[in-house]
Amino acid sequence: MKNINVRIKTQRKLKGLTQESLANKRGTTKAAVSRWETGRNTVSSNKLQLLADILGVDPEWLLTGELPEIVNDDCENVFFAPLYSNVYASAGSGTVSNELNVELVPIPSRFMKFQSDINKIYCVVVKGDSMSPVLYDGSIIAINSINTDIKDGRMYLIQQGDLLRVKMIQKLPNKLILQSYNGNYKDEVYDIKDTNMYILGEVFWFSSVPYN
Repeated sequence: MKNINVRIKTQRKLKGLTQESLANKRGTTKAAVSRWETGRNTVSSNKLQLLADILGVDPEWLLTGELPEIVNDDCENVFFAPLYSNVYASAGSGTVSNELNVELVPIPSRFMKFQSDINKIYCVVVKGDSMSPVLYDGSIIAINSINTDIKDGRMYLIQQGDLLRVKMIQKLPNKLILQSYNGNYKDEVYDIKDTNMYILGEVFWFSSVPYN
């Protein structure tokens, strides 16, 4: 994320704050927060620390985006993973963009301790409602592309042709069952040798706060 306005908006959403609630905490107006996030106004230097404290980030990272990790209000280290913000893993039929727009998203380090290769981790945005109430439209998911061996009941990012999908998977001797959290969606059964399906990695972290 190159601009402070993008960092403010992304971290606000990851903290579960609306523009109005951030404004109330910061002692300003919703319109002022909106102007920060659209880049029309900048945060004054003497108020940067307070904003950073509310968002749970280091003020230098908020200003420049150059620090490798941040600290939230629980003093927890955070790992930055690339977010392909215009690549969508559908909780439904799926979609993929031809153009990659790379940002950075902070993931609490406690979720990273069991990840074997941090260079194989990336994030995408979820679209659709088949994985609600766990994942909502606009949720961010983190995938470890090393973990492609299926473990029953875990959530994976799947590619089917040109489509990207996020589903829980049950593995049978000759079948794969794709499951949704939303009871309105039926299980999908596929031949385990289906050459049109690829497991891209396991979902190990998510934020249910909508990205968009």
